[in-house]
Amino acid sequence: MKKKLSIIFWSSAILISSCSFNGTLQGLFSYYNKTEKESEINFVNFNSSDDCIHLLSDSASVLIANGNEINKCLSEYQKSVIYIWTPNCKGRYCYSLNLLQETCNQKGYELFIVAEYFDIYYMSKYYEISHPLIGIDVKYYKTNLTSKYLSKFILDLTNGKYKYDIKHDNYCNFLCFENGEFKRAFMPIEDL
Repeated sequence: MKKKLSIIFWSSAILISSCSFNGTLQGLFSYYNKTEKESEINFVNFNSSDDCIHLLSDSASVLIANGNEINKCLSEYQKSVIYIWTPNCKGRYCYSLNLLQETCNQKGYELFIVAEYFDIYYMSKYYEISHPLIGIDVKYYKTNLTSKYLSKFILDLTNGKYKYDIKHDNYCNFLCFENGEFKRAFMPIEDL
């Protein structure tokens, strides 16, 4: 009985803490298979760190990668920032991708956008960003549950230095790196 109550509690907490609920379970599950089947988005599997540097950003492509692969890309840049993007988010710390790119350009940071989950509509839009949208490789992490693959992705991305844990209110949307080494995590863009 205690285990059932715990499951109900955490499920409710995740639903309540998500930015919006639009009739789907986006935020709980990846929606990778649905997006792959029903959209015209080109999913490009990560092959080398050149994918992050040379693959052009367009509305038709999403780079599929795990945290270790993206960390290799970050080592190519003196200062970089990862933004964990929740496509349907309307909350206080949800930012326009174009605004983020402009801010990072002004402050000398290389911006990488990692989608928390897959979304046909928002991933098909055109954004003026320098690098392709990054989708987390759910096959690599062997789970379709957002909280599981996202926390594993971020552990890999930061070489175990940052534990992203939404259940215990330890999560930030921005992760800052210098020469590929994780430095800090924060929520408001003003902290960049």
